[in-house]
Amino acid sequence: MESVFDQYFYPDSICIVGASSKPKSLGYELTKSVKQYGYTGDLALVNPKADEILGYKCYPTISSIDYRIDLAIVMVPKQFVEDTIKELIIKKVQAIILITAGFKETGEVGAEAEKRILKLIRDSKARMVGPNCMGIINALPSIKMNATFVAEEPKTGSMAFCSQSGAIGAAVLNSLRETDIRFGQFISVGNKADVNENDLLEYWQNCNDVGVITYYLESFVDGEKFIKYFIDDKITKPVIILKGGRTSSGIKAASSHTGALGSSDKVVDAILTQFGIIRADDLNDMFNTAKGFEDFPAPKGNRVAVVTNAGGPAILTVDTLEKNNLVLAELSLETKLKLKEIVHPEGSVNNPVDLLPGGIAEQFKAVNEILVQDKNVDAVISVFVEPIMVKALPVIEGINDIKSDKPIFQVVMPLPEFWQEYRTESKTKRALFKRPEDPAVVINNLLKFQNKKPNNGRIRPDESAKDFKLNEKLGRFLNPNEVAELCNHYKLPILKDEIHSIGELSKKEIHFPIVLKAIGEKIIHKTDLKGVALNIKTKSELIKTAEEMIWNFSSKNIQLDKFLIQPFLKTKYELLVGAFRDPSFGPMIMFGSGGKYVEYLDDTVMRSAYLTANDIDEMINSTKIGKIIQGVRGEESIDVNVVKSSIENLAQMIINHKEITEVDLNPLLVTSENKLFAVDVRIKC
Repeated sequence: MESVFDQYFYPDSICIVGASSKPKSLGYELTKSVKQYGYTGDLALVNPKADEILGYKCYPTISSIDYRIDLAIVMVPKQFVEDTIKELIIKKVQAIILITAGFKETGEVGAEAEKRILKLIRDSKARMVGPNCMGIINALPSIKMNATFVAEEPKTGSMAFCSQSGAIGAAVLNSLRETDIRFGQFISVGNKADVNENDLLEYWQNCNDVGVITYYLESFVDGEKFIKYFIDDKITKPVIILKGGRTSSGIKAASSHTGALGSSDKVVDAILTQFGIIRADDLNDMFNTAKGFEDFPAPKGNRVAVVTNAGGPAILTVDTLEKNNLVLAELSLETKLKLKEIVHPEGSVNNPVDLLPGGIAEQFKAVNEILVQDKNVDAVISVFVEPIMVKALPVIEGINDIKSDKPIFQVVMPLPEFWQEYRTESKTKRALFKRPEDPAVVINNLLKFQNKKPNNGRIRPDESAKDFKLNEKLGRFLNPNEVAELCNHYKLPILKDEIHSIGELSKKEIHFPIVLKAIGEKIIHKTDLKGVALNIKTKSELIKTAEEMIWNFSSKNIQLDKFLIQPFLKTKYELLVGAFRDPSFGPMIMFGSGGKYVEYLDDTVMRSAYLTANDIDEMINSTKIGKIIQGVRGEESIDVNVVKSSIENLAQMIINHKEITEVDLNPLLVTSENKLFAVDVRIKC
């Protein structure tokens, strides 16, 4: 069955509504781009004031077009958009791109207009890209469609690129002659009123012409749906994301430690790491990595050999290896002996191999051939700085001719005229890199994709949620009795406690030493408010402390309802296990060092609550406290399985109960006997 997205990327006919005969206008430039690139289908222009534009027939209305329209591109002024959409719907157009701006991005009035348009689209079961976008490209020779207002001519590749920003999309297209980026497909999605990254992810996964999927995104429309494609093993192609807005202020109104730590960019980083999605730091990294997937075999490991004719660039190359989880390969004795026959005596046959500035094309090729044959080498980075006496093109072409199942990444730092020469005269045209630091990033990303963890045993919603009903009153913290009942249901290791009034404390038989905690609706971070007293040893000390708390809270106009008492435990370590519900990605889980200084210790890690056993192991092993509790410097390790169970069970709880927004088990104490107890649990709905 034909997807509506086939009509977007493989249209037999395009209609441009708002085409213009005025040079430099968007309607003219987009039409020119379509013509210049050589679109192979039918093109109809709607402009009641012109008979033809750039040789294409103009129609006065949409209804006057006498054939089926696969793709409609709308560029009319904002006030005419709704009527135009209605006409397209009557014409039974299913794929619409709304270039026109002035909607949600401009404020409330624009947002309301966008909602009305979206309702028209949804009611008709059509799809719409935009508004506030810049168009679409399919570089396949059989289609040759550049329906953007950037008149560049992209070279054909297997990469699909979605840009939320029109300006970023335009900048990328404007740089094609400098960057040699090759596209299969490109689309600008703008406001994402209808079509978004989720739709494109599903389509591109199933599109035979797409091998690598790339995004520039500023937001995720439905992050939980996005990751579900990965959870369900529906995505097998590499996905690379450049996420703008890394410095956002985080989750608003977070009232727990977990919520405070869960800023939006940390969530994005955790999600992408967990599901094997490659995160690019900038456009350069994103497109270099895409080139890596397109042009090179995947390395089998992280051992890298470096060959160069210049010391400085080689040092920069080596510096980036460790940052990217790579190592300098230990060359075999046999390899070094072979290299000695080629390398100048004043050069080096150690890794990095230095051919000196006089190294010629034949030497570079021979050295690279030897290096890829070394069983200790998984990949080679060849760095060539063009001197006056050695031309770059023969060096580059010679290495590109090498046949090997190991990748050779070439960095070339040439004279300016090289790039045009390479584009016109190269027989191989394999991707080159311009900075010594680039290949290490690419190799690391290729390995990340290759070494993705399986989804076996991932936590899913289960039926146990039906057995436990939370109070329907939301926007509150559960009271201690509700917390205890819920934690017991999910087998979380909470410490037994009792709740009493001040009067009951004086009468109650108590086994000392104890911890005293203040309880009240507005008492959240008890330590900050001096609502926690440790190691109370006598009844008189208990009463005095309780009275001081009452007075203290009263002076702050905070009502203290009752007191909670717990056994005082000798503490060895303080852990944090927490959960929160991200507005886009849904349930998240967190583990790390706990206690009142948790925000300052910077020793926590988070993942989506849809965890596997591998995810849990990784969370524990990637924190300092996780390594400590497993035994360091001769210390006895704790039963880590209890920690793992706590993480797993809490993840199951927040997945099962969509009404829960935050959970804090902080601290989760490890006692001197290496037992585990949650002594302070907060659950918010």
